[in-house]
Amino acid sequence: MIHPLQENVAIILPENGLEEKLAQASKENRKLSIKLGFDPTAPDLHLGHAVVLKKLKQFQDLGHQIIIVVGSFTARIGDPTGKNKARKPLSAEDVQHNAQTYINQLSKVIDVKKTKIVFNSDWLDALDFSEVIQLLSKVTVAQLMHRNDFNKRFTENTPIAMHELVYPILQGFDSVKIACDIEMGGTDQLFNCTMGRQLQEVHQMPAQIVMCMPLLRGLDGKEKMSKSLNNIIGLTDEPNEFLEKPCLFLML
Repeated sequence: MIHPLQENVAIILPENGLEEKLAQASKENRKLSIKLGFDPTAPDLHLGHAVVLKKLKQFQDLGHQIIIVVGSFTARIGDPTGKNKARKPLSAEDVQHNAQTYINQLSKVIDVKKTKIVFNSDWLDALDFSEVIQLLSKVTVAQLMHRNDFNKRFTENTPIAMHELVYPILQGFDSVKIACDIEMGGTDQLFNCTMGRQLQEVHQMPAQIVMCMPLLRGLDGKEKMSKSLNNIIGLTDEPNEFLEKPCLFLML
């Protein structure tokens, strides 16, 4: 019989990781810290985010510490996750505006008062260039090419900019800075989340486990629900707004 916290989870790495983390936390008489990162690339959270947030709520109801990492630095780079081209980076002003709306909307699912919210610009802006080079030295190009979209673009001779290769390393470094036990995300974030696990190990830290939730399909019933694809139902959408959207069907 699976643990209730494992229900509806698409991927857990390693497979027995959750049981081990729960047992270790019980032995140390502490609660787990669970990371979820958001790049504030658009002002609204959507139902796809709610899939992960509902799982976080389960952890929170059991007393565990939820840590929301707002990608106030990484959003200015642009994550190409699941795309065959680079995502357009945002200005600092756009990031700040979107981040505030994210924080306001989180309360629709989780208890924000019990949630720790941090901004990765606090530590990434502080890195000097030699520290960045040292961080990059912990990861090989071959490892980065295991990411599906990078591999596909390389095979098809589609350009990959250097800043895109750096992105998952910076996101992984977030896990080092907050020393989390678990990182959560959608299945499209599997590579980035495992990067956090790898960098924690390199820094001689207990490695986080990775829990990925299934993706919700967007309004066309084909692509994943995504802000960049403009096929979302926002958490703050009014009923009349939902009815006006060309929704064919929604399914996990």
